[in-house]
Amino acid sequence: MQLGIRNGELGMKKVLPLLLSTCLLFGGGVEAKKLPPPVLTAEFEQMDFMQLYPTYSWEPLPLTQFYQVQVVKVDGARDKIVRELFNTEALNRVTDWTPFTESGKYYWQVRVVDRNHKPLSDWSVKKYFTVTAPVKFAVLGDSISHGGASYIPAGQLSCQWETYCDVPIKSLARSGDTTQAMLDRFDNDVLPFKPQVLIIMAGVNDIRIGAKSAAVIKNLEALRDKCLANDITPVFSTITSMNPELMTPRGIPLTDDDWREAREQINFWIKTTPYFIDVSTPLTDEFGYLRAELTPDGLHPALRGKKIMGELIADYLKKNF
Repeated sequence: MQLGIRNGELGMKKVLPLLLSTCLLFGGGVEAKKLPPPVLTAEFEQMDFMQLYPTYSWEPLPLTQFYQVQVVKVDGARDKIVRELFNTEALNRVTDWTPFTESGKYYWQVRVVDRNHKPLSDWSVKKYFTVTAPVKFAVLGDSISHGGASYIPAGQLSCQWETYCDVPIKSLARSGDTTQAMLDRFDNDVLPFKPQVLIIMAGVNDIRIGAKSAAVIKNLEALRDKCLANDITPVFSTITSMNPELMTPRGIPLTDDDWREAREQINFWIKTTPYFIDVSTPLTDEFGYLRAELTPDGLHPALRGKKIMGELIADYLKKNF
């Protein structure tokens, strides 16, 4: 009889972790507030300016899958919830695709939930950020300026070139953008911040998906004209190269074999503009590819590459503005 009990106890010890895992992952009957709150990892409070499209991130808890992000605008006794987001990108992050264009003070927090959004933990500590306008310098760009990639969330400092630029720059970048996408959102995303100088770091996604150089240049000209019409000085950045040998294994599509020729044509145009920064040359190897030691995925410069970019941009801005 005792042997049977011991065997039953051993069996339960093996089954309980599996039951707990099933409950957490698939929305079972785990009571709320039994788990510790997540530890937040995004570093907005250390940035010179809050990102326009922030990526909230945290340390995921073992055996959990679903998280809720809440953002609150601080307004005395009338604090207002302005975001309720659930992670869809990964276990440890979610990007806010609604831009923060309204000035003010905010805080964000995260908790663990089940698949039905039932809370499984208390809220994390509150982390605060402030949206301010106007700004002197801003950048309009894609993921290379937005920060991060698959290997690190965009809300962390270590993989943003703005971190290594000792001239404060407001990031108006949005991952995945083409020049047309930037043109489409210019009025809504740029004008509220009234930058005096706008760095335009655009085009790599265009050539990656096969856009013709003439079409990209036309969009860049339109961005320039929008800047000038609003008393903004446009500063163009040359388009960084890519490394297909690293992109392909990581599932990053590259649909045009002539992308290097298109990049050269666009960069030639950029270098004819009154203000431009050549960030691409120091990142390019002797074969015309993004230097392998500077990128983990063939598209996004990592820490060393971003450091080179940030320092070049800082030097240029200090000399010219």
